[in-house]
Amino acid sequence: MAMATISLQLFFLLAGTSAVVATSRSPMAPAQAPEPSSSAISFLRASCAATNDAADFCYNLLLPYADTFNGSLARVARAASAIAEARQHDFTEELARLKLRGTDAGKVADMALTDCSNEVSTSDMFSNETLGHIDNLIAHQGSQKDFDSQKITAVEFMTSAESGLTQCVDWFHSAGEAAVSSPVGKEVIDGCTTLSPYLQISYMLVDAVKF
Repeated sequence: MAMATISLQLFFLLAGTSAVVATSRSPMAPAQAPEPSSSAISFLRASCAATNDAADFCYNLLLPYADTFNGSLARVARAASAIAEARQHDFTEELARLKLRGTDAGKVADMALTDCSNEVSTSDMFSNETLGHIDNLIAHQGSQKDFDSQKITAVEFMTSAESGLTQCVDWFHSAGEAAVSSPVGKEVIDGCTTLSPYLQISYMLVDAVKF
């Protein structure tokens, strides 16, 4: 599914990791980033092991930022979450555009699209709050009780968002073959299945952060 570029948004969302992300609007091609250090690569591999079967996906996604983590799993989780939240925001905007157009597959399919758009939009509203909770994990201030509360809240927000994507797919399947096979239906289902792994590795990384 064609989705809007996230480069500018990702620049701001990754501020917590101090990563520099070049934008496509630059008049010149950005200089080739130096290779991460061997210690940074080893740390990233060890961190991504927390994502189980998605470890390779996690590693490849975050490798460009490996030198910014400085041995902090919370920073790894923050980077992954920033990318996931940026993609979720783009998907929210895409669903809003599709909702205006409709599915051309009947009333039930249109209702599924509306419900899906509302579900993803609601999750997107908590994106900044989720990242704020992870920033508090990085700051590591307060008691362990406070730390655990911040972590649990961030994980709950992201697992809820991922669950919402599964619901979206289910709603389209429940709407019938016409809804699933329509161009809009295929686009929505593809968007949900594409975004889901980003959220999954994010909440697994956050959940692995220790006090």
